[in-house]
Amino acid sequence: MSVRETQLRLDLAKVQQLYRKMQADKKALQQQLKEFKTQTGNFSDLVEQVLPSVVSVYVMDWDTGEEISSGSGFFVTPDTIVTNYHVVEDIADEDYFYEEDEVEQVLVETNDGKLRMAEVIFTGNAEEDLALLLITGFVLDPKTGEQVESPEEYPPLELCFDVKVGDRVIAVGNPLGQLAAAVSQGIISGIREPEEYEEGEDDEDDMAEVKVLETDASINPGNSGGPLINMAGQVVGVNTWGLEDADSFNLAIASIALDDFLAGFEETFEDDSDD
Repeated sequence: MSVRETQLRLDLAKVQQLYRKMQADKKALQQQLKEFKTQTGNFSDLVEQVLPSVVSVYVMDWDTGEEISSGSGFFVTPDTIVTNYHVVEDIADEDYFYEEDEVEQVLVETNDGKLRMAEVIFTGNAEEDLALLLITGFVLDPKTGEQVESPEEYPPLELCFDVKVGDRVIAVGNPLGQLAAAVSQGIISGIREPEEYEEGEDDEDDMAEVKVLETDASINPGNSGGPLINMAGQVVGVNTWGLEDADSFNLAIASIALDDFLAGFEETFEDDSDD
């Protein structure tokens, strides 16, 4: 899949404003990590291990330069990011697949302090609440506001499908100007089966179709779209947010569902390439 330089532009003042916001968010995250270390000891080292793979996602109105929505995401390949669909739903339809002449673009803040362009390349449906972004080789220069070619790859996180009620987990994301914590710990308090699971089936393989995890780790706009990790630093779920009952429990899309989603993208991409 080719990546083209976008013609979309933000004025210098807006770019500098975004960079100031990034610096404030980074300072907030450092403070949260300091507090997290006091509360959890060595777990903070685990968070710092995965942070290079975690990003902030900003959906922009390119005509006005205003932010439409934001969330977190993480690398599943060196140039592909997963985030929540609800983060990009204002610019990308459900079941959307990248088209060269229709590509929608967002801004992504990487952990190395760069503001990069990314393309929305694949979405599922609202129930899946997943979307894929392809990082481009361009960053926004905070001194000029211009796009500068700066190709780079980032470390992807490993998925883990072995998850049980009672497992300790950590929800990781970015503050995004929010007061709510971007890093929180908890346990898996429940595992929800997908609606299409047929009752009466006792084949153990069917349990691999589990899609949603309940956790008491706090999930909010800051860490929505970020990884829910186990104590090995592996991703067991994708944090989601915005549910009516989110105050009583928090949900993450299970990694098995993410794996199916990635396989669906690969299949769609291969079919499109063959046409």
